[in-house]
Amino acid sequence: MNKKYSKWSALLIVICTLTLIVTYAIAPDQPKGVMVILLKGLFFTSILSGILSLILSYLSFKNKEGGFLKKVAPIIIICILVIFTLSVIGIIVSIGDLF
Repeated sequence: MNKKYSKWSALLIVICTLTLIVTYAIAPDQPKGVMVILLKGLFFTSILSGILSLILSYLSFKNKEGGFLKKVAPIIIICILVIFTLSVIGIIVSIGDLF
């Protein structure tokens, strides 16, 4: 059985990235009511699709599928983590300037 895990992995990582961006783009300063539920839904959809994408990427490596699509998910996850790390470092540095 020849399954194409890499295609699903790439599709899920795109969904992960888009839902994460949309979550931060539409979030108000003080979310209330339905907005909280929507933001939680988008955020957890992003996390779930990212984890599923990494699992499918692992399966495509295990099955020795050809192509570059199996490498897309780990690369994008690493980019997201680097951006978050840099933003946290920026926040820490800017707080340090206050003292």
